[in-house]
Amino acid sequence: MLLFSLLDAHGGQECPPLQAYALAHKGRASSSDVTFNPEDPPEAYSNASTHSRLSGYSEMARQVHGPDFDPFAQPIDVEILMRAGGGRKHGRLLMADSIIDTASTPTLSQIRARSTDSSPAIRPRASSSQIQMDALKVISVLPIVN
Repeated sequence: MLLFSLLDAHGGQECPPLQAYALAHKGRASSSDVTFNPEDPPEAYSNASTHSRLSGYSEMARQVHGPDFDPFAQPIDVEILMRAGGGRKHGRLLMADSIIDTASTPTLSQIRARSTDSSPAIRPRASSSQIQMDALKVISVLPIVN
């Protein structure tokens, strides 16, 4: 029943995993006003960390696969996800943990061992409080126009 309602809500079109993750953090699937745009601001999501996670993964995916790569139309690259999120913090990936087979996911130490100088750096994962502080910094520098 749930699958049927999802297909009805989105015109019967398949949805790639990263795009589905983004849509799941924007509103109810049955809502007709929930659409996906990779340029959406953080306020478009139900959680501020969602935008940060999506942009971090997208940025690194384009660094690895080239500037024309569309991470929202492709399967999730687990190694990039591990690099962008600093591994499995508390046993969970940066995002979409429930749809990825973690048994076949390389460990962070395995990724480090096969890394070269041209490999993207493994980034530490920002905490929720750090993301909130960054958002406040942006709000505090916005000019007030009368």
